[in-house]
Amino acid sequence: MYFMLGTIALDIDGTLTTDGKGQLIHAPVAKCLNDLANKGWRLIFLTGRAMDSAQRILSPLKFNYYLAAQNGAIVFEMPSCKMTYKQYLNRSIIAKMEAICLNFASDFAVYSGYENKDAVYYRPKKFSKDLLSYLEKRAKVYHEIWYPMESFDEMPICDFPTVKCFESSFETANEISRLITDNLKLHAPVIKDPFNPSFYVIQASHSTCTKGLTLLNLFQILGRQGVTIAAGDDMNDLCMLKVADIKIAMSHSPKELLSLADIISKPYVEYPIIDALYEAVRHVF
Repeated sequence: MYFMLGTIALDIDGTLTTDGKGQLIHAPVAKCLNDLANKGWRLIFLTGRAMDSAQRILSPLKFNYYLAAQNGAIVFEMPSCKMTYKQYLNRSIIAKMEAICLNFASDFAVYSGYENKDAVYYRPKKFSKDLLSYLEKRAKVYHEIWYPMESFDEMPICDFPTVKCFESSFETANEISRLITDNLKLHAPVIKDPFNPSFYVIQASHSTCTKGLTLLNLFQILGRQGVTIAAGDDMNDLCMLKVADIKIAMSHSPKELLSLADIISKPYVEYPIIDALYEAVRHVF
């Protein structure tokens, strides 16, 4: 009889991977995760990435797990790619997003979701030349297909998981996040862009699409058995850590995560998540 010890919920960028360039998780990390799964831990990966991008990074894993993409807007049982549930936005937010972005130097991009091959729609004329160059490089590394258009009326979709804004100023990013939260009532955390920490991503999704609520929703569907361990490194991981019994923050995390953590990963080691996970598991026994 299979006995489940508990659940391990993990961020991807900055937690399992280190350079934000979309590389596969390294063999020692994959071996650690496979070992934990074989010992009776259920693994759930929660990321702001699109499904296709996240699936590619996790491809070395050889066990059943759950993948929550776009901060939980869509959740899959893997590796079968069976959708567990989703919570999307619709076109009604476009006009309000346009009104917010009129006050700033950059526009937003619409991420269309797994059903539409994770295509991204954007209006290049609304971005500065420098930011547009940056986003084109980022899309190439992340294997994202961006479709230029004059107007979002041209989009062939009616609903979508998320929209994203990109800013080089932390203060501006926070202000955009505040306006989206106040005016649209969406979840819109600000994180350092894993591709280049000099930029910030504001990712707006349905108010229920937080990593913490997604984890709780999965517990309602799957049941919550044993201990919950969670690990992350940025502000969109904070609510996930609050759900966990044992909280891991990576050493480079913001102070809010570090102050909450039971375990802080060791800096200056090659794969800090490995030691942190095994330390968390030792806390269980």
